[in-house]
Amino acid sequence: MPWFTRLFFLLCRMLSAPFLAGIKPKLVQFDESLHAELNGKPVCYVLRQHSWTDRFLLERVFKAYELPLLRATPGKLPDHDRAACLYLPVLSGQRGGSRGTNTMAALVAQAAEGDYPLQIVPVSVFWGRDPGSETSFFKLLLGDGERAGAIRKLMVILAQRRNVLIHIAQPLQFSTFVARKQDPVAGAAVMARMLSFYYSRRKAASLGPSLLSRQQIVDVVLRRQVVRDAIAEEKNDAKTKPEAVNKQARKMAEEVAANFDGRMIRALELILTWAFRKIFSGLNIHHVARLRETANSQQLIYMPSHRSHFDYLLISYTLYMQGLVPPHIAAGVNLNFWPVGGLLRRGGAFYIRRSFGGQKLYSAIFKSYLDVLLGRGYPVEFFPEGGRSRTGRLLPPKKGMLKMTVESFIQQPGRNVALVPIYVCYDKLVESASYVKELRGATKKSESAGGLLKARKIFKSSYGSPHVAFGQPLRLDECFSHIEPDWRKRSQAGDHSFVPAVIDYIALENMERINAAAVVNPIGLVAMILLSSPQRAMAEDELLLQIDHFIAILRRLPYSPDITLPEGSAKEIFEQAARTAGLSRIDHPWGAIITATGKEAVMLTYYRNSVMHVLALPSLIARFFRHSQRVNEADLIEGCVLLYPFVKNELFLRIKIEDCAAAVKEQINNLVALDLLSRNDDGSLSRANVGTADYAVLTGLGRILRETFERYTITSLLLVQDISDVAALRKDIEKNTIEMAQRLAILSGREAPEYFDKNLFRSYIDTLIQQGLLLVEERDEGEFLQVDKRLEALSQRWVALLGPDVQQSMQQLIRKPVMNEDD
Repeated sequence: MPWFTRLFFLLCRMLSAPFLAGIKPKLVQFDESLHAELNGKPVCYVLRQHSWTDRFLLERVFKAYELPLLRATPGKLPDHDRAACLYLPVLSGQRGGSRGTNTMAALVAQAAEGDYPLQIVPVSVFWGRDPGSETSFFKLLLGDGERAGAIRKLMVILAQRRNVLIHIAQPLQFSTFVARKQDPVAGAAVMARMLSFYYSRRKAASLGPSLLSRQQIVDVVLRRQVVRDAIAEEKNDAKTKPEAVNKQARKMAEEVAANFDGRMIRALELILTWAFRKIFSGLNIHHVARLRETANSQQLIYMPSHRSHFDYLLISYTLYMQGLVPPHIAAGVNLNFWPVGGLLRRGGAFYIRRSFGGQKLYSAIFKSYLDVLLGRGYPVEFFPEGGRSRTGRLLPPKKGMLKMTVESFIQQPGRNVALVPIYVCYDKLVESASYVKELRGATKKSESAGGLLKARKIFKSSYGSPHVAFGQPLRLDECFSHIEPDWRKRSQAGDHSFVPAVIDYIALENMERINAAAVVNPIGLVAMILLSSPQRAMAEDELLLQIDHFIAILRRLPYSPDITLPEGSAKEIFEQAARTAGLSRIDHPWGAIITATGKEAVMLTYYRNSVMHVLALPSLIARFFRHSQRVNEADLIEGCVLLYPFVKNELFLRIKIEDCAAAVKEQINNLVALDLLSRNDDGSLSRANVGTADYAVLTGLGRILRETFERYTITSLLLVQDISDVAALRKDIEKNTIEMAQRLAILSGREAPEYFDKNLFRSYIDTLIQQGLLLVEERDEGEFLQVDKRLEALSQRWVALLGPDVQQSMQQLIRKPVMNEDD
């Protein structure tokens, strides 16, 4: 390096030091294994653009994280003590001066000899999180600083000093790329092209595509042909003035459109950081590394579970803090009230009405708006359940938004799009009290500014640690290929008849992958155990024993590779749950008793329901031993296979129906290995003796699905009794079934909220129809159902799982009381 260049370099370092001292960069996607991979090897860090300020900042970061330091002499090869820095234009041969050219030539020559283990480490530095606007000169001036001159870079440093992201990728073997080509220079060019693509995707994942203003998006939507056709159709109505239709269309588009603002995102980050620290003891994130990897090559569409209004805040906050772009979020129009509506809109929310029925113009505008977002590559989030679950279970998916997403994709099938399931759960639900009231018939209170003011009382309580788990992504093109391998050819020919099947497949697969990413938090695990006791009370030592056994079942045979189990001893897990669940401890000379009463007991069912699917199949097996000491193994497998579809459809279990028999065998082997069951020489299985600890665990395991089986039983018996001879209107059947179940809940003292959830009864009837046990006939009055003869045998199967003493009480409950006319 010439002396004047060296002097200028040192001068720049001295001048930038005061400005860089106040910068607090956020290092994301850092893998601790880098230390081992880079230790003792020559390292070359690669930046996308030439920038001395980026290099100076990185020197400080590398030192803090104990990574190889930038000490190699410019123009010289790095060694195991001194790392070097190169820029992408040098690697690609575009520019870099004599120094860069000499370094590149030396690297290629050394790698060609095959004994130089050079590690290429791509590094991305983003000054700010604003993707830039196509209309705002100020945002372009103070964006992330890429290709900035000295003066502009100084302004960027001052403006974004607390908003700097750094990504350090996994190292690449330079020799591997050189070896791919006979010409080492050509091999280096291949690596340069790959890095160029990586930097582009990394930028898209962290900053997102450039933003159009809200007004621009509205104008684009209104110019769409489908919207213009809908406007023309409205104008043909003689009752409506043409000018009024145009105003109405613009008003609808403005009602929908988000007003994504990077400044508001940064403000919300500060507000939410403060608020979450006040009400939560921590925020737990799972499988985010896989999500980042997917974001490097795919446009992301998030499809989370919906349990609380905090869901979208937690997800967007998590993504932002993890260095990913917060999505545009489809929010119910009920949230568009002052002052929340405008804040959420600037945070990326766009609003959707609950129903499009009879609103052709609104439907065309909303679909076009969504198509614009997806077409421009913005990440989008919507809740497939439509509303928040009041029972803890996933709700049956609504397919409207998914249908629009799929239709948008099929118009541009060359895009790389991945759907991301997200499992969200809470140690303590903020809306718990209102959920219980709503399930018992109370009217849902509309969101309002007054309600927001009342919500400030949540800051007086602690709500534990919420969990956000990103499930296995679904590539949209692979979903199409799964249903129709020749979908591209058929689509080009104008044949889209396979699309409804694709939508159905994605809707179900997404829900199953949400549950596959389940987090079994302490309160969910303890709730499963405590509620298995008839009186919601249990000796503490027995409860701890069951915690150990349930975790052992799941560790030996995990529900899925993505499941997360609680850490710590059984005592620590119980104490974590007790703090947030409001459990009571009653001291007794023979040992402490743990119990739950009142509203706390009701909400335990919610937490149990959110995780019960992970033990659903073991619970089904255990239920067969509730009233039998010994069961033939072949009969057990056959019975589970018969009943499994109903449990699978309700709980969105990941095991396919055709794989059920093999899965049951695995679960039986697991229970045998844990001494909860034992095999006999005659091909039967035996449970432990009554009064033993193993018997108590197996019984508790079988009771997890007790309320579920009670609903199935009462519904089946009612159907057999009421419509065995003549078809009946489906809506009347559902009404009678729900009333009977609620009667059961009241008379038996059941506190489970699922007895008041209409969705669960409808889901069971849907499964009966799928299995051919209910026959459907369409009439002018609506759907009529007729019982198949096999349903009576199925109802007896359910009764057998509950026990002989239940049958009589069920028969009494399903009889409507006869009122005396004189009364």
